[in-house]
Amino acid sequence: MDYEQVTLERLDGDAEGVALATLRRPEKMNAVGGRLVHELLDVVESTRYDDGVKVLVITGEGRGFCAGADVGEDEEARAEGKVFVESAYRRHSTAPIGHWGSLFSALKAYPKPTIAAVNGAAAGAGMSLALACDIRIASSNARFVSAFVHRAISPDTGSTYHLPRLIGTGRALEMMFTGESVDAAQAGEWGIVNRVVDAEELMAESLGLAERIARGPSLAIELTKRLVQQSGGVDFDGQLEREAWALGITGGSEDRAEGIASFLEKRDPQFRGR
Repeated sequence: MDYEQVTLERLDGDAEGVALATLRRPEKMNAVGGRLVHELLDVVESTRYDDGVKVLVITGEGRGFCAGADVGEDEEARAEGKVFVESAYRRHSTAPIGHWGSLFSALKAYPKPTIAAVNGAAAGAGMSLALACDIRIASSNARFVSAFVHRAISPDTGSTYHLPRLIGTGRALEMMFTGESVDAAQAGEWGIVNRVVDAEELMAESLGLAERIARGPSLAIELTKRLVQQSGGVDFDGQLEREAWALGITGGSEDRAEGIASFLEKRDPQFRGR
């Protein structure tokens, strides 16, 4: 489809295997309306089934990562967005909250590694978008706000799931009850983000990490992600069984043989994802 509010770049060269999605509503701090939800959902769906994409990086254009829902969206844009909302909902009829649920459910189920390059404010659903990614790298300009309380609504888009698991119940509830902003340094200390870098280094750091992951054995990496995501629902012995199942797949793979051969031959491995 043609994108208006998102750009999707499939990178090449050293970054081969990396897809970069950029939210492009800088005048609105990349606030999310119906069209942007639809376009970002299409990004997630299309790259999911693209064997050339090994890692997805999401960032924002301008000063903000994503300011959350566009509560000031005008009637014309809202009507246009309704078409996209209904289209998305039909494709994901089990999503709990319509088009928003469609996007976040699809991102949560995305089998490949995801990285949020948080370049500025991540508020409300924008913070949820960053939290839904596997890894978060923040610019020193970034800040995180659970803004739902400022609109007198309860949090949605998965933040009540992800945030307590990252920073604990007490800190998560403090953020949600007060809606106070957490700056990048505090986010790093609490574990909301993996690391904080200077603003001018954000994309180089994020894409550099994505490149390293993309060069790895993608089958093993995708199964690792699945194991970690599902680990909360089983006891220890159950997780050992799941690990054995995954090892049965990766242990017989071409990449496993290449990993051993490259080690013995003292050279860099050339993984093919199979």
